[in-house]
Amino acid sequence: MKPPKWHELEFRHLEYAIALKQHKGFVQAAIALELDQGFLSKQIQRLERRLGFTLFDRTTRPLGLTHEGQAFLTRAEQIIEQAQSAVELSQDIQAGNRGRLDVGINTSIANSQLPRIIKTFRQQFPFVNLALHELASYDQIEQLRNHQIDVGFFHQHNLQSLSPEDNEIFADTLVLQESLVLVLPEQHPCAKKLTVALAELNGQDFVLPPQALLYSLRDQIDQLCLRANCKPIIVQEASWITTVLSLVAGGMGVSLLPANVRNLQRSGVVYRNIQEPSPLLDIVAVRRTNNPSTTLGNFLKVIEGLLKIE
Repeated sequence: MKPPKWHELEFRHLEYAIALKQHKGFVQAAIALELDQGFLSKQIQRLERRLGFTLFDRTTRPLGLTHEGQAFLTRAEQIIEQAQSAVELSQDIQAGNRGRLDVGINTSIANSQLPRIIKTFRQQFPFVNLALHELASYDQIEQLRNHQIDVGFFHQHNLQSLSPEDNEIFADTLVLQESLVLVLPEQHPCAKKLTVALAELNGQDFVLPPQALLYSLRDQIDQLCLRANCKPIIVQEASWITTVLSLVAGGMGVSLLPANVRNLQRSGVVYRNIQEPSPLLDIVAVRRTNNPSTTLGNFLKVIEGLLKIE
């Protein structure tokens, strides 16, 4: 017996044979497949010749299977099912309904819009794996550059120091605008007020973000204090908001931070509005312009949809 010609097998022939097995007769199988009965019979015979064995026992009514036909078609049904699943999975990935999205986050977005974004996205795309990475803004920029994350959330001012080449490969979507708020130890004399003029804090100790890592934010804080006739004494710099809050709670000084900090319940500190007009800080979702991911596109559409609701 010649070995089967596997390269000559076609999915349609397997589907014909499976339909014939299910309907136990050429007439009903041909009707279900919307084929001519004679054509179906010839295709089954061609399949059997290529396999080198008979699938169906044509001496029985209803049509039965040979032992080898039973074994073969059991596996053939699995092959068809797996092929259909592979196509559906790939279509879902193409449509952005499945897959993985790597998202860079920092404290600012985590304290503000991130819960709404995650909840809405997971409701619409439950089979997408959202992998969240807690990273400082400069680390997010580096990982975006190296294709390690798909999108990053941070303040837009962190993009201002990028090279012209980087500015061409990144695009951003505005997520939130927030002002600065004053953070005081709860025993500070100004803690009793709802709104505080920065001039009242002239010459006092401050804990602020570092110039080396967060230059644009620090520059806005410095300019705000200068306009308000407030000369802070910088006793400590700290990159992470939680660290700043701990230092303020410990009485090391006061601070100015983005307004999302209000969502952090930290004993020993109070948050107060400042009397002077505060600069607006833009939190943006940043991605590479050449990222073709449909999943990323769906993620950005969710963000844009939430912005329209507000």
